[in-house]
Amino acid sequence: MSLRVTLLVDNERGVAGLRSQWGFSAWVETDHARILLDSGSNDAFWRNARVLDVPLESADAFVLSHGHFDHGGGIRRALEAAPMARVVLHPGGLAPHFWLCKTGKVEPIGLPDRSLTALRSVAERVTWALGPVEVAPRVWVSGPIPRRHPLEEAERNFFLDRACTVRDHVVDDQALWAQTSHGLVVLVGCAHSGIINTLDYVRRVSADRDSAASRELPLAADGLPLVYAVIGGMHLLHASPARLRATGDALVGAGVRVLAPVHCTGKRGKAHLRARVGDAYVAGATGAVLEIG
Repeated sequence: MSLRVTLLVDNERGVAGLRSQWGFSAWVETDHARILLDSGSNDAFWRNARVLDVPLESADAFVLSHGHFDHGGGIRRALEAAPMARVVLHPGGLAPHFWLCKTGKVEPIGLPDRSLTALRSVAERVTWALGPVEVAPRVWVSGPIPRRHPLEEAERNFFLDRACTVRDHVVDDQALWAQTSHGLVVLVGCAHSGIINTLDYVRRVSADRDSAASRELPLAADGLPLVYAVIGGMHLLHASPARLRATGDALVGAGVRVLAPVHCTGKRGKAHLRARVGDAYVAGATGAVLEIG
């Protein structure tokens, strides 16, 4: 199965005439399906799609990686643009989410009201990802990702209430992956669960599936399915040196041949990963296209 990923929204603009913003959105095309992953902070993804001739109306599914405004701010436009698309998210994505700033100010970072209203209006199209969900042939959404690696703790300044009394572990965070002849291609919005945890879970779920597609996957040195590519935000902005090293080691150990870290990976994170994976590193930005297969 071939796969093509177009970055509709990222913090950086790579193609003239496109709108960049703090956020993420990706258009994923396979031999059998078209999927929109996230919708950025507003309708910039839609405007960029028009410039790039991306046919959003043909989407088979809209997947929300997690319920933060910079990934779901454009949901209303996404649902309007793709009226037949299945909608896949975790119910925790609808909860309020807050960020406690260093100054003591509390900022709401959850889905805006317009997105919540839009989701409620298409309840019949929604699939709740309480576990792994196959959204198209050989394309899966993870559902909640177990946090097992000691270095990948939840952000301590994320909360579920404005009074900041209930920690937010972003249980709605999920990844999307495709099974290709080269190996797994994993897309993450922010990887709030940690990229090490994410890859470990995706690889184990794929190995446990008793299907022809799973049995045909190439294996890495550790005997688990090889991860050919990882694309998306990796939330390494405030990562410790130890976590950066562990993340790089995990990517190499999983066999990654293509690495495109964007959005919330941060400059330090990108620099470390570029040095660690060498030629596998691909600079991503709004408008970038990655083809696999």
